[in-house]
Amino acid sequence: MESPTSGRYARTEYCQTSIMDQNLQSHRRQQQTTDTSMPIARNSSFQQMRSESMDFNRTLGEEQVSLMESRKNRSYASINELVRQSKRGKQSIRFQVVIWYIGQIDMVQGRVPVTFRVTIFWNDQSEALDFDDSESGSLSSKSSHYWKMHGRQSAVFQEMKDEQADSVQVPPVSILNAVTFDTIGSPEVLLLREDTRLMRWTCMYKAILVQENWRLDNFPHDHHDITLKLGILAHRMLGDHWDRKNWELGLATDADSRGSTRVPHGLCVDNLRIPEFMFDNAKGLRFSFCPLKHGPGGRTNSDLCLEVKLRIYRESHYYDYNIMPLLGLLNLVAISTLFLEPQNFFQRALLILNIAFVEIGIRMTTDQRLPHASYQIKLQKILNEYFVGLLCLVLEGNLVYVLHQNGFTTHVRYCDLVAAVLMLTHNSYTIIGYYYDAHLLRWSLAGGS
Repeated sequence: MESPTSGRYARTEYCQTSIMDQNLQSHRRQQQTTDTSMPIARNSSFQQMRSESMDFNRTLGEEQVSLMESRKNRSYASINELVRQSKRGKQSIRFQVVIWYIGQIDMVQGRVPVTFRVTIFWNDQSEALDFDDSESGSLSSKSSHYWKMHGRQSAVFQEMKDEQADSVQVPPVSILNAVTFDTIGSPEVLLLREDTRLMRWTCMYKAILVQENWRLDNFPHDHHDITLKLGILAHRMLGDHWDRKNWELGLATDADSRGSTRVPHGLCVDNLRIPEFMFDNAKGLRFSFCPLKHGPGGRTNSDLCLEVKLRIYRESHYYDYNIMPLLGLLNLVAISTLFLEPQNFFQRALLILNIAFVEIGIRMTTDQRLPHASYQIKLQKILNEYFVGLLCLVLEGNLVYVLHQNGFTTHVRYCDLVAAVLMLTHNSYTIIGYYYDAHLLRWSLAGGS
């Protein structure tokens, strides 16, 4: 006989088993449903992944284009930065000088009228570079514009409508040895290159230049240097715009002049003529930088100036072919009177004094052409020596006449012989020395040192 407790346990176990069977069947049906719907789910996920990939590629392309543009902008910015860095270093103000005209020279006062053009080149630092949007990176060009001088130290960027758009600082050029000067026309300022900000300032001057240490001791075989001194005096102190430590003085190069002149830093025009002087156009001008004799002192604060020199040689043909041969022949005629007898003193002295009066006339004529210096020049010295020699011959004739009258007849001819030798020696030495100096002058002009 079955107990009530055992029947209750059997019913409970049966219920648990049936529940487990129902769960197992439900799980199998769910798995079959999942297997049948799997291809559709896979297709939908593939489409979604493909669209996401296309969106990603599109975004990536846009980012690459933007990256290329940013790289190009950075490259332009790097170029600008390199230019700015180069500008922060040593810069130079480069000179070009062209001599157009030299007038009559005042040798005594040392003043020379000169017409010349001064051109300076420099790379402006006041404005950064502006590039356009083209792929080649070409510089933006401006049309219908020019630079106009505003005062002496700046130039204003002018449009054709006379509207001031920009300004640039211009080095204030000073003519250091000018007594008076005037400008012919107005100075011109031009931007030659926009990438390097290469600027050119040019002006034509008509000035009277004072020359130092001119001497005429060797006239008419003298040579001199016409000197033009240029410098930048304003704003050259430490921290100023044209600080001498940052802006050095230099000479123009071929890149600056662009072949406008045969010599990039300056020359004399081919048709230049100087009254009473010659010069070697092949040698041309000589350029050198010398310390300023005025301004701030000391070795560290000393500034430089540009000295432009032209070596000139006097044309001495008038004196070589007209004056000196005549003087030499007159002296030979005076020496020939020593062969007269001592008792003919009156005839001898009269002839020598007539020659002396002729030389006085030559001296008076020559003095009109000689510079009125306060010291004795070479040609005046020669004239004086010849005149003194003639007077010495008159005194010698008088001495010989007295000795002959007192019975010293054996020694008077020796006196005449000694006097003749001395005069011939002096005459020969003077003539040879004079024409040797003339030869040296022409040799130097022809290219000798």
